[in-house]
Amino acid sequence: MDPIDEYARLKAEIRRLQDRAEVLRAGFLRPGARLRSNRFEVTVRRAKRRVFDKDRLPPEVLADPRYWDERESEIVTCREITPSGPEEDIVLIE
Repeated sequence: MDPIDEYARLKAEIRRLQDRAEVLRAGFLRPGARLRSNRFEVTVRRAKRRVFDKDRLPPEVLADPRYWDERESEIVTCREITPSGPEEDIVLIE
C-alpha cells in the first residue's frame, strides 16, 4: 500500500476510534453505568488541579510582547484527490 494512502486510511480509522471511545466514556460517566466486564473494570474518579488563568492578568501584561514567544510546528495535511465521498481534510499537528 502506498504510504500516503495508508496514512489517510489510518487517520480516518483513528478518528473513528476516538469518536467511539468518547461515546463509551460519556456512558461510563452516567450514574448507574456498568463499569465491569468479565475481563476489565473501568474506574471513574474526579481529579483537581491548579490551572493558570491568564485572563485575570492586567491588559498591559497581556499586551506586552516581552511575555510572548513564537513557536513553530510541522503540520501534515492529507486530502483525497479523487472524490469518493464527502470532502474532508485529514490534519496531523505535531
